[in-house]
Amino acid sequence: MTDNFKEYLNTKIFHLISNTHWDREWRFPYQRNRQFLVEMMDEAMKILEENPDYRAFHLDSQAVVLTDYLQIKPHNELRLRKLMEEGRLLAGPWFILPDEFLVSGESLVRNLLLGHKIAKKYGRVSKTGYSPFSWGQISQLPQIYRGFGIDVILFYRGMNSLDAHNAEFIWEGPDGTKALGSRFSHWPRYNFYFYIYRPLLHNETARDIERPWGNGESPFHFADRKMVTEDYHIIEPENGYYEENLKSAVEAIVTKQAGDFTTPHVIWMEGHDSSGPHPVTARIVRDIRKVFPEIDLRHSTLEDYVKCLKADVDWESLPKVYGERRSAQYDNRSGNLYGYITSARTYLKEEQFDVERWLEKYAEPFYTLAGLFGLDINDQYLAEAWRLLLENTAHDSIGGCSLDSIHDDMMNRYRHARQICEGIFQKAIQHLVKQTDRSRFAKESLHLHFINPLPFARTEVAELYVDIPQMMDEGSLKLRRDDGSLIPLEILGSQPSEPVLEQLSDRPMFFKMQRYHCAAKLELPPLGLSSCEIVPTLADFQLPPDPADELLLENDLLRVNVSPDGTFAILHKKSGARFNQLGYFYDEGEAGHAWVNTKVEPIYKTLGLKPEISSLADNSLMQKAQIAYQWPIPKNLKQRKSDTPELVTIPLTLILELRADTPWLDIQVEFDNLAEDHRLRMAFPTGIAAHETAAEGQFDVVCRSTARPDTKDWVEQPMYDFPFYHFVDICSGSHGLALLSDGLKEYEFFPDDENTLAVTLIRAFRYVIQPASKQDYHFMKGSQAPGKQRFHLALAPHTGDWEKGGILSMAQRFNYEIRAAQSGATHGSEQEPWSFVSIENPLIMLDALKAAEDGEGLILRLHNPSETRQHTAIHFVKSIQSAAKLTLEEIPLEKLTLDSPHSFTLSIKSREIVTLKLEIEE
Repeated sequence: MTDNFKEYLNTKIFHLISNTHWDREWRFPYQRNRQFLVEMMDEAMKILEENPDYRAFHLDSQAVVLTDYLQIKPHNELRLRKLMEEGRLLAGPWFILPDEFLVSGESLVRNLLLGHKIAKKYGRVSKTGYSPFSWGQISQLPQIYRGFGIDVILFYRGMNSLDAHNAEFIWEGPDGTKALGSRFSHWPRYNFYFYIYRPLLHNETARDIERPWGNGESPFHFADRKMVTEDYHIIEPENGYYEENLKSAVEAIVTKQAGDFTTPHVIWMEGHDSSGPHPVTARIVRDIRKVFPEIDLRHSTLEDYVKCLKADVDWESLPKVYGERRSAQYDNRSGNLYGYITSARTYLKEEQFDVERWLEKYAEPFYTLAGLFGLDINDQYLAEAWRLLLENTAHDSIGGCSLDSIHDDMMNRYRHARQICEGIFQKAIQHLVKQTDRSRFAKESLHLHFINPLPFARTEVAELYVDIPQMMDEGSLKLRRDDGSLIPLEILGSQPSEPVLEQLSDRPMFFKMQRYHCAAKLELPPLGLSSCEIVPTLADFQLPPDPADELLLENDLLRVNVSPDGTFAILHKKSGARFNQLGYFYDEGEAGHAWVNTKVEPIYKTLGLKPEISSLADNSLMQKAQIAYQWPIPKNLKQRKSDTPELVTIPLTLILELRADTPWLDIQVEFDNLAEDHRLRMAFPTGIAAHETAAEGQFDVVCRSTARPDTKDWVEQPMYDFPFYHFVDICSGSHGLALLSDGLKEYEFFPDDENTLAVTLIRAFRYVIQPASKQDYHFMKGSQAPGKQRFHLALAPHTGDWEKGGILSMAQRFNYEIRAAQSGATHGSEQEPWSFVSIENPLIMLDALKAAEDGEGLILRLHNPSETRQHTAIHFVKSIQSAAKLTLEEIPLEKLTLDSPHSFTLSIKSREIVTLKLEIEE
């Protein structure tokens, strides 16, 4: 041992953090994995109770493990609570460990709220920003954490040693929120585990993954055909302790980390995936102190480490990083990104988006509002739906990188959450419709009610399905507003229908109806409801339009020409910008896995094919074109590499839809995936040589450079496929083209001659993992995305950039459609149109309308994604007793001044997230 080494030890304080990284489901389905969790929790509590020298154990940074455990062993609640209160068993602040890019910003806030609620219930919340999850970190994480009183963030994916040479840095979010950050060091979250724990306990190095037979332990394994594929387990462990490895192990880890930390505080992480505590840790600590008497080694906690870090860091000398963190691994002093989970099992991302839509825009806000108008909402429906959804946001779950059975379980949770949402949304709208006054109409009259979930007025074409009793039917219908004017309407078709009448007071019955499929141009108030009367009428006979020489879709804003090869061109009339050869399909081989894309040529494109092209609708409100391909592509990776590949023919249908006065072209894609090992994308040459893309994400619109620097000497290559949530935009300054997404999550911009924007539809890959030996699950076909696939997106040309072009409100309108309900005459007291919440500034987004966590009052959550401070008036349907700003944790910050009993004004800085609490007068 050199004098320099001893001197280094004298200048540092080593914090040993005992922890686990607990994936709720990954290698094993939840119910199987929970049995390991129960075993681990039993052992952890036993060790902590019997070994006072064993300081503490971290349950990762999530609280779901507490409820998962106590559902099985509720009799251990008092033991668990005592250890939590003493700060020896640490959980939270999260409910579950999410991937941040694949869920909504509101989902992340609810995740933290639920994690706090559970951890507080059983003792206390671990208030540290330990983030050993997510493939990269979203730009707004500093602000979100700060909203829960957390100002230090510890993570490793998305940050490399070029971003910050040392472990510590200042991370500034887009709103200006600053957090102290740490990327750990070499082997970030398991350095002590590999360098010291394994050599001393098992005489193993980090590279040792093959276990020799007969070293004093008793392995167990099933030997029958039912369970032969199960793992081996140890039923009688060895009791080894290889003290002779201690000195060299400590010297190795200290040497490897030397120079990484700017403060006296060095973090040693003892834990691994699905690992548990071992009582030998306390002995290891004692023995290290004995061998190295000059060392200040503390069996510590993350809370203690963070406190020391904040006290001793030189804030002025630290480098600053800004915005999202998606850096690939440069060297071994940082972790890898492994970010291609954005396109693994895209059907899960679509389901996540849809249930978030149901909860955030329909079920929760309208159920909460119905409660203000007398509906009994004192129940746990919303809490149950949110929990089901949040369980699916665990990073290995929503990442699509787990076993088929796990993702099947996820689909069941999505179904259950959606069923809850559908039910309470129906209950809410029934109650609100009942409050309207339609008593001036005849008792047999028919009425439609239109629901706008967005806080701004909108005029657009909606599809409707209207039932007229067959005894009243005259062959057609009109929709008449209360002022007597008619709503523009087109009948798309009709057929007899016998819908069931479900009721508690009688057996199920049915109505004999004629069901009309219609398109109507509606005008709706902000986040509210308006109604009209359905008037049966005689059909007007109209000759069908003459077939055109070319297929053309056109409204006052856009002109769309469909070419014989199935591509299309869009002319944006206001700017004069024309975008050509849009919408071809692009298929490449995939030799990677869930986390990594490995492209294999040759590339197959639909350019040059001759699809069948036909018109599906052509009227004053709606035009539709169908493009049907029969597309031969290689059957699998082996065939793609062959000189004479076997091809399978993919039936692929593209439907383009343009509605009156709508500034986007709606696109639906359907195909039957009969191939394996490939990535299929849709390509849109923009012709715009953009230096950056603008992609909307979690409470932010993130600008990303299109440059591709030389990184050939990096350990991991940067990822140029990026995540997005509602839209991604390419602009030249004078005009641009935005892609609006309904659940798709991955795009790439090619700085080529055409400046092509591509969106990933599927990435089909062989599911192989290597927890130790290689586990080839190719017989599980879920990762290959087999069978019917459906995708929904849109293209929106515009003037200016995304902000000036109104892309944010377009994306909201595209994704959160007008809903409609039919009723008979009602006898309430409310007059229409009826607006519940109005936000005057269209750049201010409404993220949540919910009951307060304390049960007192209403919560509105807003954010300003624009680059400048915005001001807005907010109007509310009920009289407001008081209004206040809160933190995301719903801790009061300041009172607001009301402009009137129903309104107040806000000033929101760029990228700021604002949480408001309204106390409503009875």
